Amino acid sequence: MTPGFPGAARLPAALAVSLAIHAALGAALATAARGWQPGSVPPALKPDALFATLRAARPLEAPPKRAPAPPPVQRAAQAGSVSGSALPKPYYYRPSELTERPAPLERIEPQFPPGAPDTGRLKMRVYINEHGLVDAVDIIDAEPAGVFEEAAAQAFGAARFRPGHKDSNPVKSQISLEVRFGEPLPPARRPQ
Repeated sequence: MTPGFPGAARLPAALAVSLAIHAALGAALATAARGWQPGSVPPALKPDALFATLRAARPLEAPPKRAPAPPPVQRAAQAGSVSGSALPKPYYYRPSELTERPAPLERIEPQFPPGAPDTGRLKMRVYINEHGLVDAVDIIDAEPAGVFEEAAAQAFGAARFRPGHKDSNPVKSQISLEVRFGEPLPPARRPQ
């Protein structure tokens, strides 16, 4: 009896079989490679085999940039009407539901429309997303009607706000405003 590993006599036989298989594969590949040139089909492969040629892609032209569209101007439903205006679907918190109210980051000054009367007022609601951008402007009431709405909607639609916060998280919020055209600003209140 010879000391050693069980099956140690099988190791040389397995090595011999492995060498024979590798030698046969090497010979087949060498024969196939002799007749092959770049761009031709290797003779060892079937003619119905799938081949792909890689080429550098042509750069795509960028689509022309469009100016951002102003936010939609919406009219509120008149008292007694059946259907309301289509407002944004997500929930926008009212100021009373917020821990911090939204605030404009810079002064908002609507342009006075040419040919407009000397004074005018409108009431509006501004919907502000969690990034401080205006999603929509809803005109509730205007005096005179059809004069100042577009100027106010453009000015407030392009404005940036510090977003409203609920429990220290920025959230979608809404604010109601009254905008007065051609009237002096009310005196500032002094803290008491």
